[in-house]
Amino acid sequence: MPYEERVDRALTAILSSQPWDVHQRKWLKRIAEQMKATTVVDRDALDRRPFSEHGGFKRLNKLFDGKLEDVLARIGDAVWKEGA
Repeated sequence: MPYEERVDRALTAILSSQPWDVHQRKWLKRIAEQMKATTVVDRDALDRRPFSEHGGFKRLNKLFDGKLEDVLARIGDAVWKEGA
């Protein structure tokens, strides 16, 4: 399965996994788009452009109630699970 399709499927799974607020949903979609462009989106990547322009990891982590690293891990797991 192509990587971009894996990311799309992972995003769909993550979005349906819990009731995200509108801002969280927007950022999850942005993270998925960045994953398609650079493959890896981790804490370091969130402190670089284009995310640094919006406060980077620290701000986004607050938006995700301090659980952004867990969310990123879940997205990564879903990407590779979908490809299996």
